[in-house]
Amino acid sequence: MTELLIVSKPRGRIFKWIYGQYKEYLNPISFDKGSFTNPLTVNATGTAFTIYSSGSGNQPKKRAQRFRTPNNLQTDSNKITLEKVKLSLKRGALTSGTVKIELWSDDDGSPGSKLIDIAQISPGDLNTDFTIHEFTLSPPYDLDLDAYYWIYVYYDNASNDGINWQGSTTNVYPDGYAWNNSSGNQLDYDLYLEVVYASPKFTVNLDFIYSGAAEKRLEVTFSGTQTIDDITVNSQSVGTDLTREDSIPQADNYSIVLTVSTGDVKGSIQRWLYFNKTSITLDDLAVSEAYIQEIDYGSDGGVLRIDDDPAGDLVGSADEKIQFTDILVPFRKLEWISGGGEVLILGV
Repeated sequence: MTELLIVSKPRGRIFKWIYGQYKEYLNPISFDKGSFTNPLTVNATGTAFTIYSSGSGNQPKKRAQRFRTPNNLQTDSNKITLEKVKLSLKRGALTSGTVKIELWSDDDGSPGSKLIDIAQISPGDLNTDFTIHEFTLSPPYDLDLDAYYWIYVYYDNASNDGINWQGSTTNVYPDGYAWNNSSGNQLDYDLYLEVVYASPKFTVNLDFIYSGAAEKRLEVTFSGTQTIDDITVNSQSVGTDLTREDSIPQADNYSIVLTVSTGDVKGSIQRWLYFNKTSITLDDLAVSEAYIQEIDYGSDGGVLRIDDDPAGDLVGSADEKIQFTDILVPFRKLEWISGGGEVLILGV
């Protein structure tokens, strides 16, 4: 067993050496970028609405469904990107001609003008029963937030045995409704539609100005429910969550980019200090003598070694505190072999 030297209490400076511990630094930073549902689904089912060519000049009959982009969202681009569209379609007996799917703007409640072609298919590509067909935009198309758009479908063959778009006879989606060119009016029902957005990005900027022995760490806590695709810290990906255990670049300022595919984009970011220096010497303290006054073990307890001598290990249980009030324990080096905690040191 190591022999401890009993000395009279000298004058000096008090140091607190912390290892293996996390300390909150300043107040958390709150963020609220809104919320959104992805995909947006207009779940209109039960009725077949025919799209076919008829009438003078063989003009195609057209149908469209209106939808609204998220209205309380703050993305980095102030846009949301349309990536895919899904429609519930089936065909009749005819397989010739072309079915066209397009994106249109809104003009005071009616389709305005065509923005892009989404897809062109043959009726033969459709089943004779209603099936959800997925159409991928190439490239994806940026939409304004809190705006109305239309998915527009028509069939260019002169037949009343054309294709069908599944819908409902009631208004199942409050922000949209159906339209067709024979009436030219807003219709009090909806057609089946899924709008799939590319996962938008949301940036939170914060300062973390600290100079000391600890390593900077960050922790993101979300409120509500969401699906996270990725989190980056100063352009470095940390995966789908960010906890105080994750190493991050050491900087005075941070940009945390949250890539969220759906849900609530709100919560807080806590700044942490992580003390990870496993050993300390007289040179580190810039003193000629040093003495242990108190050991406050962390939640896992620990083993503190004096001067590289296992026989003198000071072992503590979880959250145990050992105080040296009548005597001081001198050392040249302290090292945490396991666990961690705080050590109060008198340096001379």
